[in-house]
Amino acid sequence: MIVAVTGGKGGTGKSTLSSNLFFYFVENYKTALIDCDVETPNLPYLLGCENLNPIKDIFIEVPNIEEGKTYNYNNVCKEGALLKVRNKLIFVEELCSGCKACGINSNITFKKRSIGKIYEKKFDNGYLIVGKSNLGERKTAKIVTETKKYGLSKHCEINIIDTAAGTHCNVVRALINADKVIIVTEPTPFSISDAKRIIKVVEKLNIPYKIVLNRYGISDLKINYDFKIPYDKRIVECYCKGESFLKYDDLRNYVGEIANWILGIG
Repeated sequence: MIVAVTGGKGGTGKSTLSSNLFFYFVENYKTALIDCDVETPNLPYLLGCENLNPIKDIFIEVPNIEEGKTYNYNNVCKEGALLKVRNKLIFVEELCSGCKACGINSNITFKKRSIGKIYEKKFDNGYLIVGKSNLGERKTAKIVTETKKYGLSKHCEINIIDTAAGTHCNVVRALINADKVIIVTEPTPFSISDAKRIIKVVEKLNIPYKIVLNRYGISDLKINYDFKIPYDKRIVECYCKGESFLKYDDLRNYVGEIANWILGIG
């Protein structure tokens, strides 16, 4: 089972829900929690395990442009990473996505460049897998793909993918091939507006989904939802301590309802 936890807006509580679903499932199922928010991963803090084991570097291949060498380049770079000025080829490395289209019918050669790493933390009955981009890295899609691939290679019974916020390419990469999707929102105008966008994306991908209304009770704004998690001081305290809020039976029940849908119970 692959379930993706996503949302159109940052700060709605995606990672908080993901981490507590992990703690819930790992009690009875081999579970992988995969952090695909590679530019700002925060699950290690929520699980209270900041010291992770580095597993592998993620590389892309970029043009190896040598000073003084002439290249037959056909102006195919859609990213604008290669510019031809007065017969001189200028390479802007930060813009390169590593697609290697510039090497077609060209004498351009390539070199590897590190864009990020995959980290891992082993639990008694599960794993935390984290993808993290290098500081300032702009082209991070491959990190999402490789992090997800590595996490799924653990062959766990339950795989929880925590996506980035929004509807951009990295989010879509994380959602693809998920069996179910949880969309986390909150009762604020901005959050509801952004939730509508991610709903359209998930429907385009034809993946079953449910809406979780987090911080239920902070406003009277009307919104359709399938599950709720109340605004509760105890959740905030657990968040700050890097602890699960499942120790509170009433809060645990909210997560249990979502978990039952994931498992197809009820």
